[in-house]
Amino acid sequence: MVFVLSNYPPVKTSFPTFADTFYDLLPQTEQLDIAVGYVTSDSLIELRKAVELNNVNKLNLIIGMHYFDLFTPTEYKTAVKLNEFLTENNLGEVRLVTPFRFHGKLYTFHKNNRPIAGIIGSNNLSSIVDSRNGIYESSMLVRESGTLQQLDKFIGELRDKATDRISDLHISSFKQNNSLLEGQDYVCRATPEELASCLSARTDMVFNIPIKDTPQSNLNVFFGKGRETKSTGVIKPRHWYEAEIIVSKKITSQIGYPKAQTDTATFDVITDDGWKFKCKVSGDYSKNFRSDGDLRILGKWIKGRLENAGVLSVGELVSETVLREYGRNTFSLTKTSIPNLWYLDFGVTK
Repeated sequence: MVFVLSNYPPVKTSFPTFADTFYDLLPQTEQLDIAVGYVTSDSLIELRKAVELNNVNKLNLIIGMHYFDLFTPTEYKTAVKLNEFLTENNLGEVRLVTPFRFHGKLYTFHKNNRPIAGIIGSNNLSSIVDSRNGIYESSMLVRESGTLQQLDKFIGELRDKATDRISDLHISSFKQNNSLLEGQDYVCRATPEELASCLSARTDMVFNIPIKDTPQSNLNVFFGKGRETKSTGVIKPRHWYEAEIIVSKKITSQIGYPKAQTDTATFDVITDDGWKFKCKVSGDYSKNFRSDGDLRILGKWIKGRLENAGVLSVGELVSETVLREYGRNTFSLTKTSIPNLWYLDFGVTK
């Protein structure tokens, strides 16, 4: 057995992370069985993409907690779509544990109709996106045949005795949408005083940045080519919330716009809905606009607004139609009189 650890500082180890272990096993895997407590919408869509990119023939997913603890509408819709994709293509199914709350986190990887590896521990499905959320997870990679057979047998019994197909269940109660940025590294809530100070310090220097609907870039990099590890052949999907906005030279050349490779390249932002994080410009003519520390922060902030407005579903392109239905195809970057602080706005008036 081998430890599988988050490796967040200051407790960095020589052991692999969950995401690295999971993706290293995929090229060898013909069938993947998963039984976890919780899922997230982005981990569900990334799981589907990972199965497709790495030619896994069958995926069976058991979700253990959401029948009682409820899905958000986005999570439920994404789980249903994954189940439809799997069943329509004879690739597996999604099932929910219904007699009790199942909080385990179990993964088995099969080849030639037998399990070749398993992971047991604390990692829910969100761990496949390798997203830092301030929680240090620990698991074990198992390869011993006796343990694997017991693990495989248990997952089978759980499936047969305690689950129902998600398509057979009538689910109509949902929990309120949780903000995607809660608990996200490099992000915090602005205090009411900070937001008020930012608003009162706004200047007349405003840059309206178009949100481009390019099919495989900007907010749609998920649909581009995955990241391939040449040595192993593993293909990892681009994250659903990964985003980097390409800004035209017409805007970036204006007086006052942040400049790459200068003291103004990285700056603090406070958003219209009360979040606080850092952004950065880079590249030729300062054309790349991104969140600093993690490309997914900006993507979660923009795409999450579209999802919560009901105009974007996880796994769909951000298109001109989506932005029109939301009511806005730009976000504004406003300089404040507070040093190194900008106001970021993607709000709409309904």
